[in-house]
Amino acid sequence: MIAEPAPPHVDPGLDDAVSLLLAMPDRERLLRCVIGLLRRFTGCDAVGVRLAQGEDYPYYTTEGFSEAFVLAESSLCVRDGTGEPVRDAAGRAELACMCGRVLRGRTDPALPFFTPGGSFFTGATSDLLARAAVDGSLGATRNRCNSAGFETVALVPLRAEGRILGLLQLNDSRRDRLDAAGVTALERLAVGVAMALSRQETGRALAEAEARYRAIFFANVAVKLLVDPDSGRIVEANPAACAFYGYAPGVLRGLSIWDINVLGPEKTREEMRAAKEEGRRFFRFTHRLADGTLREVEVYSGPVEFAGRTLLFSIVHDVTERVRAEQARERVEQMLRHDLRSPLSGIVGLSAHLVDAGLCPEGAEMAEVIRETAERLYSMVERNLDLLKIEQGRYALSPSPVPLAALLLRLGREYAAMARARRVTLRIVGPGCDAPGDAPVVSGESSLLAAMFANLFANALEAAPAGSEVRAALSVAAGEARIVVHNLGAVPEDIRARFFAKYATSGKKDGTGLGAYLARTVARLHGGDIAMETDDIAGTTLTVRLPLAGGADARQSA
Repeated sequence: MIAEPAPPHVDPGLDDAVSLLLAMPDRERLLRCVIGLLRRFTGCDAVGVRLAQGEDYPYYTTEGFSEAFVLAESSLCVRDGTGEPVRDAAGRAELACMCGRVLRGRTDPALPFFTPGGSFFTGATSDLLARAAVDGSLGATRNRCNSAGFETVALVPLRAEGRILGLLQLNDSRRDRLDAAGVTALERLAVGVAMALSRQETGRALAEAEARYRAIFFANVAVKLLVDPDSGRIVEANPAACAFYGYAPGVLRGLSIWDINVLGPEKTREEMRAAKEEGRRFFRFTHRLADGTLREVEVYSGPVEFAGRTLLFSIVHDVTERVRAEQARERVEQMLRHDLRSPLSGIVGLSAHLVDAGLCPEGAEMAEVIRETAERLYSMVERNLDLLKIEQGRYALSPSPVPLAALLLRLGREYAAMARARRVTLRIVGPGCDAPGDAPVVSGESSLLAAMFANLFANALEAAPAGSEVRAALSVAAGEARIVVHNLGAVPEDIRARFFAKYATSGKKDGTGLGAYLARTVARLHGGDIAMETDDIAGTTLTVRLPLAGGADARQSA
């Protein structure tokens, strides 16, 4: 018989190669070098490197394994009948075979095939499997290494900073091609490989973060600033900021934020302190440009960590034209609210006299139309004045019990003509609506609540397709009345996000955009709220919530 050759010790030159690995600039070159070192210094038939990829650890590179072996063994994830990963108690994907135990750190140095460093190795897989069939020490394995004719197998984890990044795998068809000393040398190599991979990973993360920072901060049309909240100095400004403020980049970065904020140093410091410490994120300022022009801006600002210190990252929006338009609109509204009351009051009085003045039937009818129109306009002006007081926090609510069913039914009768004209069915259901009985009562001002529901009914009828139904459903739950108004029309997409905002309107002739805004303002004044859901197929649902008067059991006959 020919004696088996003595098992080779791993070439000591392997330790000298570790320092070279740390200098490798990229993963591809590093692992090609590792594969070459393993083949050269161990003489093993086949070597491979597994690296983490998502929840799995497929082969990143191999040499000496058959294509069929790599294809069959590459994935380690254990999957159920649906193809989903089986998970352990910690929620991690279960990994198969001995590779999975090493990668999960489930090794026991008391067993002869594990090392204190967490590696697995055997010089005779056939003998090991035979013993394991008796004592069960191996656990569940796929046995493909032995089936492929490999007797010597070593699995060495790539561990860095407490994480296992992957493993080195060495296989040989001959017995005992590695010993304990050789595996220890491979573990030292694995430390160097893992360290090099970790450094590359950190370098890639930093490069990607730098690229994201430049893409987000510099390559963007929005005005962006990084400001030191302690000194007020503008640390960084993107090109859009330089163009907006009219300064060269070097000049703008040499300014303090109060050089452009007209509030001055002290008040600007207070605002920055609020952004840094109190969590405030939105501000309205007046900024001065290089040529002295004043612009109204909205600033979204928050703290970021940058180069070891906390800075304020601010995105600046120029809203000058919008602010001027709002101010002009407010001045017009102020004029309409106050200057129209007296002449409208006079028209109402004079038309009432004409009605009673014994005019011919046609003239009396025209006088009545004038009176009703003037009263409607007067009511609108009064409602606008109330809205202004509510917005300014000056409105004093004078609540009284309001039976909701009676209020909704009255509005239903008033809007019946509009529903018929638009060929839409208006249906009101709920306690006290379909049949006599107890109906919910809320505490509030009947005229304001009527104005709120009138807006909701009018909007729903205008939006509903011909032949459809507008349904207002009244119910009681959790101490509050809920009124759900539904129609099959969808809110235009361009105003969905700002449906309840003031002046939000889209494609509606003579629309003011105040209806939904007024409705929510009134609901909140009464301690409730309104929510909207819309869909091109299901239509639009508005849910009004109002607290019941005197608690959850308050009722009053409608």
